[in-house]
Amino acid sequence: MACQLKNITLEPVASGETWGGLTFTIDSSDDTAYALGLTRVRMSWRNSAGTVAQTLDSNVSGITIEVATAYAWSFTVEPSALALPAGFYTWAIETTAAILYVVDKDLLSGTQQITTDPHA
Repeated sequence: MACQLKNITLEPVASGETWGGLTFTIDSSDDTAYALGLTRVRMSWRNSAGTVAQTLDSNVSGITIEVATAYAWSFTVEPSALALPAGFYTWAIETTAAILYVVDKDLLSGTQQITTDPHA
């Protein structure tokens, strides 16, 4: 089974402001979930209704895959402006391996509060 880090609370950020991003690295010699090269990473925020409100995607922008080698994945979710209305959101990171196999739909997941922009 792939490494899963759940219920991570990301720091709050004001609506429209830049969130600091994150870097994830896995070095696994025995977990078959990482036996293929990493080809895609997506991070999505969902609102309280469960609707996707914002997505970053390594195939488009916002996420950089540094190491895609089997058993040694590393990627960075770049600091990004979160164009989300104030509220509480759930987020999850999905990874895809070399043969278009979704390794994990929520490799990392948790919550994040978006606050009202005090400068608006």
